[in-house]
Formats: sequence, structure tokens, C-alpha cells
Amino acid sequence: MHERIGIKEVAAKAGVSVSTVSKVLKNYTSISSETREKVMKVVEETGYIPNTVASALSSKQKNRIAVFINVNDKFQQIDEINMLYILGAFDEARRQNLELVTVFNDSIDKLSDEETLGYFHSLFADSIIVFGLNRNDTKMHYLFDHGNYKMVIVDADIVTDNISCVMIDHCQGQHDVAAGICDFGDTVLYMKGKDDGYVTDMRLAGMKRLAMEKKLKLDVVNGDFSEDRAYEIVRNLTRKYDAIVCASDLMAIGARRALPEGSDIRISGFDGIRLLGYIGEEFVTCRQDFYRIGGAAVKAAQRLREGEKGERTIIPYDIKKIRNH
Repeated sequence: MHERIGIKEVAAKAGVSVSTVSKVLKNYTSISSETREKVMKVVEETGYIPNTVASALSSKQKNRIAVFINVNDKFQQIDEINMLYILGAFDEARRQNLELVTVFNDSIDKLSDEETLGYFHSLFADSIIVFGLNRNDTKMHYLFDHGNYKMVIVDADIVTDNISCVMIDHCQGQHDVAAGICDFGDTVLYMKGKDDGYVTDMRLAGMKRLAMEKKLKLDVVNGDFSEDRAYEIVRNLTRKYDAIVCASDLMAIGARRALPEGSDIRISGFDGIRLLGYIGEEFVTCRQDFYRIGGAAVKAAQRLREGEKGERTIIPYDIKKIRNH
């Protein structure tokens, strides 16, 4: 942590007025980008924390944690996952007498990295839980390096002294769920998720390991975690597969829709979302307990806030056959 300085010192170093520094930290739109960048550079270099934030962190609001949710696909029915994350987090926060403030990516999409740092300072939170991190999320990665926050990352294997992660074993989970349908043939299509997703690489590694163990003929395509994309891929297949392994339930649903009725191709999904039970056919999936993961993230944040170093928390998963309700 940097030595504590005041807003006057920040203004002097940046060559602006105190009121300008205040407006930058409050995200006033009347401030030019050049001035904003100059002020935020000084804030970053000095580790300045506004008095309102400092007083909040030393009083009742010292128990406040920010929860960042990255809704990275607005055109699919994935609200169930995020809502279970949030519910689990808020229920655990109540048990621990913690206050959570929720931030969605829309709130910071148009901010620079430096402005994002100022935004989180203004929330009076001393730690952040991140759901839905991807490799291209420069703002969150900037906070890792410059924010002086305790952070918990869900579904990304990142651990430092100040950062913990919470997740299932995605590699083993993908291996196990695929093994359940790949015993019936050796030609397999694997639909991986978004290229910038941390879980994409972990699940793909599990699938490749299974392919080596069983000597499968494996083709890998990018399904983008999209039901519609999976539908188009399967509808336009030019070769026959014994099984289609999908890195999400939504892709499994899209793949099933594209197959002709009575097809004997086996399909697996990943996540265990409730929607899978309404498709009219049996699916095998790797079911995550998103509610439990949300609660575990709050527990991990509290351990960091109490002075413990970052650690990895692995939550159990289930391989389930989901039947029509």
C-alpha cells in the first residue's frame, strides 16, 4: 500500500484544481479525457483513496464487498446462472453481516481502466468478487494490478497473495461427463466455448485428455457457448459422429434441435441449468451448484479481508442425467 496522501497533493501533482480531482473521481462527463487520464495516473501512482472512501472503510461500511457480474451474452437464457450466483452470495453475506453492492459490466463498459478504478473507489468497498471474467477484460485485470483490492475470481484459476479463486474442476468435469457418452463410439465432435473464456481452456483440456485415453477421433469446433451457433454447426455437418460433447447446456440444446428426430447421436452438456429438463429428451450434464459457488466466493473474500493469503477453493460437481419434467 502507498503512504496516505490527500486530495490536495493529488491535485498539485496533476497540475489541476482540487475540484477537478473530485469531479474525475465522481466520473463527471464534463472533464476532458486528457485531464481525466492525467488525474487517474497520479491516483494510480500514489494509491490515493478519497476521504469519503477512507472514512467509510474505517466505519460501518468497512464490511462492504463489491460483486461484479459480467453478462457477456445478452441474447440467451443464462439469467439462471447469474441469479443463483447472486442469491448464494447475498445469503452468505447476510450470515456474515456483510454488505454487498452489485455492479454489472454495463456500468463500466464505457469507462477507461483508470476511470474504472475510480468507480470502484467510489463504491466504498474494500474487496471485489468477480463473476464471468474473461481474458480480454482489461478493466478487471487492471484492478488486479493497480486497485489494492482483495479480490475473488470465480471460474478463473488465478491465485496471488491478494486474489483467491472459486470454481469446480472444469477439466475433470468435462472429462467425466464426456466419458459417459463416448463409450458408444470413437468419432466425437467437441463444441468448445468462447475463445477468451478461462473455462473454455480448462474444459477443452479435459476433453483432449479423454480423447487420448480412449483413442477417440476428435474434432473441435468453436460453439461460442451459443445455442444458435451450435444449431448451425450441427445442421451443416458433413460427416457422421457417434457423440457430440458440448461445453455448455445451451450448446447441447442447440445441437439436439438440429438433429433429425430419432437420431442415435449422443449429446452431453455442461452446467446443469434447469432449462435442460424441458427439452423433451434425456441429457447427461456436469451440474454445477451455482448457489454454493456464490456463497463460497463471499467466504473466500472474507478470509482475504481477515488477512489470509489467496487460495484456491474447489467446489464439487455432479454428473447428472436430466430428464424431461
